[in-house]
Amino acid sequence: MPSYKKSLVLCCLLLLFNGCSNKTLDLEKKEPEKTEFIKVKTKNFESENQYIILALESENQRMYYDARDLYFKLFEETNNYEYFVKYLALSTNLKDYELVKINAMKYYISNIKQEEIILRLYTFSLFKLGESTEALKSGEKLVSLFKNDINYEVLGTIYLQQKNYLKAYEFFDKAYFINKSSNTFLNLTNIQYYNLEQKNEAISKLEEYIKSNGYDFNLSIQLLTFYEKEQKTEKLVPFLKEMYFDYKKNNELLMLGKTKLLLVKYIAKDSVGSAIEFLEQNNEEDDILLNLYKITNQPQKAYYLLDKLYKKSNNLDYLAQQAILEFEMAEDKTKVLNDVVIKFEKVLETESNHVYENYLAYILIDFNISAQRGVTLVQKALVEEPNNMAYIDTLAWGQYKLKNCKEAYKQMKRVVDEIGLNDEEIKLHWEKIKECKK
Repeated sequence: MPSYKKSLVLCCLLLLFNGCSNKTLDLEKKEPEKTEFIKVKTKNFESENQYIILALESENQRMYYDARDLYFKLFEETNNYEYFVKYLALSTNLKDYELVKINAMKYYISNIKQEEIILRLYTFSLFKLGESTEALKSGEKLVSLFKNDINYEVLGTIYLQQKNYLKAYEFFDKAYFINKSSNTFLNLTNIQYYNLEQKNEAISKLEEYIKSNGYDFNLSIQLLTFYEKEQKTEKLVPFLKEMYFDYKKNNELLMLGKTKLLLVKYIAKDSVGSAIEFLEQNNEEDDILLNLYKITNQPQKAYYLLDKLYKKSNNLDYLAQQAILEFEMAEDKTKVLNDVVIKFEKVLETESNHVYENYLAYILIDFNISAQRGVTLVQKALVEEPNNMAYIDTLAWGQYKLKNCKEAYKQMKRVVDEIGLNDEEIKLHWEKIKECKK
């Protein structure tokens, strides 16, 4: 199913349940406009309170089947339709649409307070069961009796599934007239763009809405999608920058982060350097900038940024990355050995990471600091990555330094057989280990 149709159906679902959660269903969020209803005569049930407590606790423990059965028992014993509505709503959550279909009509009474939600759940069950003709009839009845935005969207979704796009648009438009919801507006422009071939109208409508109401994230992404589809690429980066600065100004951190990712992606398509410049100018010292430094081979900048990130977050992964860069940038590696080893040891005191274990192991072995400690570390790394040839090479080199020539040869042969001798370091290790074995 195309993503825009999924969003419409999801919208319908969200509205349908009137703000339901995993624990309870808020069934009275949207009251019918009517004020005069037939009063259903209820019965006394001696154990009603106990059953209510059990039902609520079952919901709290996510034992939804048990909760559903308890609500139905309560309904049978009391004839209180509030319990019946809970039963139907939980059955809908459990996707037991056939049960909803059968029982909604079996116990249906016109003009009671709960009629709207019962009819809505019945309509939705027909929709999910693919009984489109009956779903449409029920949806039209629902809308004729209860004219509100939720029911308009339910009927609009049914029309959409039946590819009656004009009717679908009509009912989503009616819903939007009532609720002014950005989600409903999203559905309207989706139908315009994808189904009614009113592409320019949909784009103009989105632009005007955002200009008047601000940068709703979902609507903004939809507009960007339309720009891309219409190859209006010149509008992408300027619009994303507007979003970025608006979210930053209003401290909307979640939306800011998502927008920044998109913005950098689009800027970097043309120039990674421009993306870096934008982030630097706006003091965006984060993983995005760090990755761009790595991509553009700017280790010194990456090193300083890692230092800031580590001091800010105390995240040991940054310290390990800093150690790697410090070692690789050093012309005379012996001068940084002590500092690099200290950093890695600090990281591995509290974290287990096979990449860092192997890296430190190789340093300890190759620079004759502690071959035994190096072998222990790489063996630990090999538990996680038993077929990693780089790790096996480290192990072989460590065994060689410990004068375990037979074991070194055995491990190094695996490496050579697997990847050959094109790498100079592997070739050197192989020659030394062969000589040792003799």
